[in-house]
Amino acid sequence: MHKWVLKGFEALRSFLQFLKIVCVFLIMMLLLYWIQNLIHSTWGWMKFFSSFFDALLKFSDSIYSLTLTFSDTVFEFKYIIAIILIFIVYVLIDILMKLSHVLEDSYDDTRRLCKRSEERVMNKILYDKVEKQEKQINRYSVVIHTRIKPLYVHRKINIDLDKQNELMVDFIYEKLGVKPVPFEEGFMYTFDSYNRIDEILNVLFKVIHGSTPLDYAICIQVEDNMQQLRKLISLKHYNKITMAADTSFRYRFNTVQRYETSQLGVFQNGDRTIEVHEFRECS
Repeated sequence: MHKWVLKGFEALRSFLQFLKIVCVFLIMMLLLYWIQNLIHSTWGWMKFFSSFFDALLKFSDSIYSLTLTFSDTVFEFKYIIAIILIFIVYVLIDILMKLSHVLEDSYDDTRRLCKRSEERVMNKILYDKVEKQEKQINRYSVVIHTRIKPLYVHRKINIDLDKQNELMVDFIYEKLGVKPVPFEEGFMYTFDSYNRIDEILNVLFKVIHGSTPLDYAICIQVEDNMQQLRKLISLKHYNKITMAADTSFRYRFNTVQRYETSQLGVFQNGDRTIEVHEFRECS
């Protein structure tokens, strides 16, 4: 429909341009007709236009009928009036052409405005749909892996890793009231309210920033995508809280977001890739 409307404006302007050419042609022919009458001659090919010009001259004569005579030559102002009338028609047609551009621009602007409004409505519908779907995702897993900090290893300081892990588990249990299960040589916690993940992150960042001799690699994954979770674990981003893109995307729909997310990179995951993000404390 839009293309047909634009073609309609284009056709209208082409027609108006043709009429302008006709007006110029008529003025030229009227001048010749006037010259023919001044010299009292008869041009056969002019008979084709004589009926139209005679009618036009009769009308212009009714408007202004002054005549002047010089050396037996009669100058009738009705010819000038007729030329002026044709020129006025030419100007009106030119105004219509310019008006058609204005109308086309107005139509185009209105169409774009309507289209943007429709897109905003559609985007809002899609956003609400995605938000509803995302907010239904509440189950997520947190997996923690630990290692002795390289500083203590290089200095050959004896650190009991199992004891330090017990202290970490006890600290988290004291804060959150949950116990982990073994998973991929680490500790897995499962939670059922992603909207309250900030409370969990508060504790996890305290674990990372604690004055212990351990480094912590913490991975978070929504739902039960174990393959993706195992890939996150294998990357071993110590002293970071990492997650895949789907987990980061889900966080956008939380009502409260006390933490920022940023992309760490894209990594190979079998035949596919995994986009890894991290939670960061707001500066």
